[in-house]
Amino acid sequence: MASTMISRRAALRAGLLAAGALVLPRRTLAKDKAPAPIPPLPITIAVAEVGGVKVRDEAWIDAQMTEALRLFDPLGVPLRKVAARSLPEANAKLETRADRDALAALLEPKRINVMIVESLRDVDDPKLMRMGVHWRHRKTPAKHYVIVSASARPSVLAHELGHFFGLPHSSVTDNLMSYDRTGAPPFLDEAQARKVQSFARMYVTEKLLTPV
Repeated sequence: MASTMISRRAALRAGLLAAGALVLPRRTLAKDKAPAPIPPLPITIAVAEVGGVKVRDEAWIDAQMTEALRLFDPLGVPLRKVAARSLPEANAKLETRADRDALAALLEPKRINVMIVESLRDVDDPKLMRMGVHWRHRKTPAKHYVIVSASARPSVLAHELGHFFGLPHSSVTDNLMSYDRTGAPPFLDEAQARKVQSFARMYVTEKLLTPV
């Protein structure tokens, strides 16, 4: 009798395990299901004019965008230029924090705003000039945008977009977020890629950016 009960229990346990073996992969697949793709994110570029002439031409802007796309598109964070416009001459030379803050009045909502200016002074060390900055309006930090100087190297827009997507500076040579360069193509590592993806999803889900 005892032997029969043990056999029945063993058979029941085997049956439950077999059923679990059928259910478990479905749960695992549900848990490991890839997230939805990040839709293309809109970039609007405003170029300052001095004497009626833009401080940089389309070829220069295209070179900046090409480098940004090379770095971010493979991460599943597609960027698309959706508009181009002019900045007033009064906003062409940025000397102070107030000058940077003034650009907030010219932002297009729910887009990544990029401002191309003639010159950009370092506000912490006025003896220096900057090639780019990711700037937050001091009174309204939710308003943030990228400023790129006409003197910028081709990877500067991509670097400042890295800050826009939450990346700090890096000490790794030739990393996009590093100042230490050898001339090799800049790159982003896996941890940086995950952070960029996380910020991109946040911008979409919080409706801070309207996808293209």
